[in-house]
Amino acid sequence: MSATGIQLSSPTNRTVEGPQIQFDRGGLIVKYDYQSDDGSIKWEKILFFDVLAVEYNQAACCSEDSVVGAREIRTTSISSRLTEMTNRWKESVGWQDWQQEQGGASRFKHFTIFFDDAGCVEVIAASCEVREV
Repeated sequence: MSATGIQLSSPTNRTVEGPQIQFDRGGLIVKYDYQSDDGSIKWEKILFFDVLAVEYNQAACCSEDSVVGAREIRTTSISSRLTEMTNRWKESVGWQDWQQEQGGASRFKHFTIFFDDAGCVEVIAASCEVREV
């Protein structure tokens, strides 16, 4: 598996109310809170664009491969889930000229975020952006 990481400014292992998942016109927003040592709460959101699939599993049901560092989003360009979703996408709309002009199936990646004691979020999407709330 070819993996890289996107760094998060707030770790995912100190969330009290997260993750919160919201769909938004072909995109996805994952918000989570971070409780600092002084008790203050900071929120961060992760935006995914051109989403093909999303999966959430409770921590007890996350695979070993879904456990990633608290300050990262693992990004892979090769995975069985990515291949499965892009193959379905190619059959339905991926063959269209417009889709090919957007980069075809090669633009999609498999993103993984792990929240200790909460669960893991797996997303197949074209891109990802992290923002503080």
